[in-house]
Amino acid sequence: MAAALFLAACGSTGVTTGPGGPGPIAGPAATAPPAPPPILTREGVTPPFMAGRRIVRIGLLLPFASRPDDAHAIYQAAELAVFDFGDAATLLIPRESGATAAEAAANTRILLRDGADVILGPLQREAVIGAAQAARERQVPVIGFSSDRTVAGDGVYILSLPLEEDVRRIVEYAMSKGVRNFALLTAESDYGRRVETALRAEAGARGGSVTFAQFYQRGDREAAAAARTLAAQMRGSNVQAILIAENGSPLRSTGPALLIGGVSLDRIQLLGTSAWAGGDAQREPTLSRGWYAAPDPALRADFEQRFRAAYAGRAPSRISSLGYDGVMAAVQAAQGMRTDAVPRQAIERPEGFAGADGVFRFRGDGSIERGLAILEVRQQGAAAIDPAPRTFRTN
Repeated sequence: MAAALFLAACGSTGVTTGPGGPGPIAGPAATAPPAPPPILTREGVTPPFMAGRRIVRIGLLLPFASRPDDAHAIYQAAELAVFDFGDAATLLIPRESGATAAEAAANTRILLRDGADVILGPLQREAVIGAAQAARERQVPVIGFSSDRTVAGDGVYILSLPLEEDVRRIVEYAMSKGVRNFALLTAESDYGRRVETALRAEAGARGGSVTFAQFYQRGDREAAAAARTLAAQMRGSNVQAILIAENGSPLRSTGPALLIGGVSLDRIQLLGTSAWAGGDAQREPTLSRGWYAAPDPALRADFEQRFRAAYAGRAPSRISSLGYDGVMAAVQAAQGMRTDAVPRQAIERPEGFAGADGVFRFRGDGSIERGLAILEVRQQGAAAIDPAPRTFRTN
C-alpha cells in the first residue's frame, strides 16, 4: 500500500488516498526527480532518494474513513508544514487511525514497523488511548489531537485547544482587573461541567469564588430562561462577572435575557471562552464590551493565508492547524535527535513552539499550555485588549 501511494517531494500537493489514507510525504529534497516507491528497510519506510541518511519519520493517524473532511483538512495542513519546516530528512507517513482503541493500536503498530519516531493523532479519545498503548511498547511519543486531557501522560501529549486554557486565561485577566466573584451560565453537558470545574479551580487558586452556576438543556429558549433565573439569583449578591460558556443563537439569547432579568451590564462584566470567537457575540449588542480568551486572530490569519495559497484558495477548517502545529513541533523536537524516537525532553522544552494559533508548550503531564489573547467584543469586531504572549518564560 505504501509503495503504491508514495508521493515524491516534487512540490505536488495532490493527495492519493486508499484504505490506509494518503501515501508518505517527504520533505524538500535538493533534487527531486521522479522516484520509485519507498521500500521497507531495517530502519523503516525509506524512499530511494533518502537512502543512507538519518530520516525523521513522522507517523500521522487520522480517521480518513469515518471523518474524511476533518482528516483531510488536518492532513493537508500537516503536508503544508512538511514543506514549511521539514527538510530532505523529513518523512510524513499518514495512515487510517480507525475509530476504536483496538483499531488505533493495530494501525499504530504498523506505523512503528514503518519506523515512526513520533506519532501525531489520532483525533478521537478512544483512538488516542489505543495508539498510546501501542506506542508505549516502543517508547515512542504520541501527540494526540483529542481535547480530553485525561488521556495525556506517560509519553502522550494532547495538542488541542482545550477549554481549560480558555478559562485559565480569562479568569487570570479578570482577576487582574479586580474581579473576585463569578457566576457561570452554560449548558448541561460535558463541556459545561468541564467549564464549571475549571472555573472553580482557577478562581479558587487565586482567592476568588464562584457564587452561582446555572445550567440548562441547550436551546435558545432554555438559555434565555436560565439567564433570567441567574439574574434573579444574583439580586443583592456580590457577583462581579458572569462567564457565559456558549456560542451560536443560544449565546445571543443570553444577553437580552440577563438585561430583562435586571442585570446591570454596565456593572457586571460578561466573560466568554473561545466559543465566542465565531462572530456570534459581535451580532448581539448586549454582549458588547464582553471579554473572552482566544488564539491571536492575527496569527491565525497568517496561517489561513498560507493554506489558501497552497490549496487553490480553499480555507482551512478550525481544527486543521492541529496537523500543521503537530508536524512543526515534531520536526523541531527531532533536531539533533540521536535516539530511535523523538525524546520527551525535546517535546517538553520550556520555550515551547510558535504555532498557527500562537505559542504553546507541553507540560510534563502531557497537557498543553497555550498563549491566548484577551479580546473585547465591539460592534465593528473583536479587539485585542491584552495581546497573546509571543514567548513563554523559561525560568
